[in-house]
Amino acid sequence: MPSSSQNLLLKYFQQHPSLSYRKKENVLRSEDTPQGIFFILNGYVKMNVTYPSGRELTVNIFKPSTYFPMMWALGDIPNNYDFQAMTPVLIHRSPKNEFLNFLGHNPNLLADLTRRAYIGLDGLITHISRLLTEDAYHRIIAALVMCSKRFGRKYSRNRIFIDLPLTHQDLADLAGVTRETASLTLEKLKQQKLINQESRHYIILKPGLLFP
Repeated sequence: MPSSSQNLLLKYFQQHPSLSYRKKENVLRSEDTPQGIFFILNGYVKMNVTYPSGRELTVNIFKPSTYFPMMWALGDIPNNYDFQAMTPVLIHRSPKNEFLNFLGHNPNLLADLTRRAYIGLDGLITHISRLLTEDAYHRIIAALVMCSKRFGRKYSRNRIFIDLPLTHQDLADLAGVTRETASLTLEKLKQQKLINQESRHYIILKPGLLFP
């Protein structure tokens, strides 16, 4: 998003109340009616589907300067997702109708939202197709690739640093596998010298070999 649009969006949301959430705290639950549009100032929020068995699948991760839940806001679709803080999070929340009016008066922002929605939809379709066709090993790789594309930055010697703290459970939820399976797969990838880890941040050591 151009900096002028980014500044306009930030200026708008800063007029509204701020809310803080602890790591793993629910920002919005699937059974709740959203109280407005949530704009992330700092931190990361994951969007989960929770199955009757209690198992979770992460379908999206929101980073600073993104906002949700837009399917509810634009399509009047009931929210069926759980939004949970992956890190400490600071959020501004705007009333839905006020934000939609703001978008209507700023067509560049609306165009950017539409563009990002289609990019996100493409990524989601690709991710789902891999969940349906790949084994656990390649699902974890797909989760790492997705995170590197969205949160990665070039590191030394053509490596990619994923600038998002990830636990084994986070990657398991992205890949649709158990935490134990994720842990075993990540250890195998380290032994193959395809990835490394610094604290909770992963580094893709050989993007040319890991990426399809």
